[in-house]
Amino acid sequence: MFLNPYLTSSDLEFYETVKDFAKERVLPSVEDRDEHGVWGDDIWKEMGNMGLLGIPVPEEFGGQGGTCLQCCIAQEAFNAGSLDGGFGLSWGAHMIIGTLPILFQGTDAQKKKYLPKLASGEWIAGLALTEPDSGSDAAAMNTFATKVDGGFILNGSKLFITNGPNGQVFIVMARTTKSRGPMGVSAFIVESNMKGFHVSKVLKKLGHNTSMTAELSFQDMFVPDENLLGPLNSGFVRIGKGTLEWERTVLVAAVPGGMEFGLELCLDYAWKRHQFGKPILSFFGVQEKIARNWAYLCASRRLIYFVANKKDQDPTASLPFESSALKVFVTETAEELASDAVQIHGGMGYMRECHVSRQYRDVRLGTIGGGTTEVQKSIISSTYKGFDKLMDVLQQSQPEETRAKAEKILANTPEEKVLTAAKELLRAAGEHSDRKKKQSLEFGFADLAVFVTTVQLGFWDTANSTSEYKSEDRLRDLKILTFYAGCRFFKSVHFLKELDAEKTKNLMRLFSELPSVEKEVADCVEFLKNGVLGAQLA
Repeated sequence: MFLNPYLTSSDLEFYETVKDFAKERVLPSVEDRDEHGVWGDDIWKEMGNMGLLGIPVPEEFGGQGGTCLQCCIAQEAFNAGSLDGGFGLSWGAHMIIGTLPILFQGTDAQKKKYLPKLASGEWIAGLALTEPDSGSDAAAMNTFATKVDGGFILNGSKLFITNGPNGQVFIVMARTTKSRGPMGVSAFIVESNMKGFHVSKVLKKLGHNTSMTAELSFQDMFVPDENLLGPLNSGFVRIGKGTLEWERTVLVAAVPGGMEFGLELCLDYAWKRHQFGKPILSFFGVQEKIARNWAYLCASRRLIYFVANKKDQDPTASLPFESSALKVFVTETAEELASDAVQIHGGMGYMRECHVSRQYRDVRLGTIGGGTTEVQKSIISSTYKGFDKLMDVLQQSQPEETRAKAEKILANTPEEKVLTAAKELLRAAGEHSDRKKKQSLEFGFADLAVFVTTVQLGFWDTANSTSEYKSEDRLRDLKILTFYAGCRFFKSVHFLKELDAEKTKNLMRLFSELPSVEKEVADCVEFLKNGVLGAQLA
């Protein structure tokens, strides 16, 4: 399919199947469900019958035995067809952070009891981690589980819990020792019919209104020993952090789907909407928004598919740097693109009946949920293992022959010089002992790392070519990506002058000398116009 050149034929067939389902069965009702905040139970059951609710669950437990990449493809395709971020969020929370902890850490008895009903959708799951006084510092929770004969007594509350009002099974994190910090937190499988379980309040949100969210409370709730999930006192370390990496990959994968939906919508509207005697698509102010959408969409897919493939190659691998870097890039740029989509639609974009207005509201959660952008930047900085190790990881994205070909194509180009200067600064700043002493330096370093990671993957991708997305198309889009990603992520890199003034100034100088991308923007829009609108142009 033209709009997704990064999938193989079998994966593309799956993508198209899910996208078509979402367009035909989900999109027609999303505006009404969003407006009234109602749950689509018929859609949920239909997705269960299709096997979509248990993609990563092994076949022996009623699932599909799918991969991390397939989970990402499904989430992305669903949003690309429906722009129903809320329902996709509920699905992702159920499938990833509600179900996987049982798959990863559950006993045989727990797997047999819960996984089949979760895979079919008969039971809906969620993760109960956040509390009123414990947000980004999730390990500072107050919910406590006291050991008694035969089990534990839980007391406390959880906030912003996806699927809270309509779920039956929750992975609840609770402190089991009086010490603070991540150790001493245990995980429990809690059922909504347990005595003492309460939905304290159904929450009204800015967006994602097709997903149900609640505050949960536990009042002297008895949880039997057999519902302890994983070893005592290690729930946050073993389950929370590992599951959150999946969340930052799979749930974020829905975001490029929204980018694709918005791209198609904006192209169609900008071609049909005439002002001053011609389509508004002919104006640079509109063209550069659409070209940037495409460049960010392709970059987001490269990041997500790369991290998902690494997860599939080694399911035990810990990828905090990579999953946090992709979350920062994808969610931060998605906000920009959602704002652009509203702007392209003008006054109509501000109306609730227009899909992009829902996109604008829904996308705001991306930089908050699953760990805020600020927390992700701290993770990027703290888990950086050195420049050489980072490059060793990134090189796994393409064969050596492809990388060598790309480096030959781009040798001595302005884009190559900017990327080289960025990598030299990343190496120098990463080795500086003062890097972690101030948040301004930490965040500047993280933004630089996100830029290098994203543009490097795009750099090597220029050597690839297909009939629909040729090498010259990828080179054009790399120029667009380098310019606009630099504009976005180099703002805080300015702080790194404190660590290496010469290399920081050199990077800024080379970036300022990049040629204008006005021609590339116009060519990109023509490329997209022909590929997406097709017959409408006749």
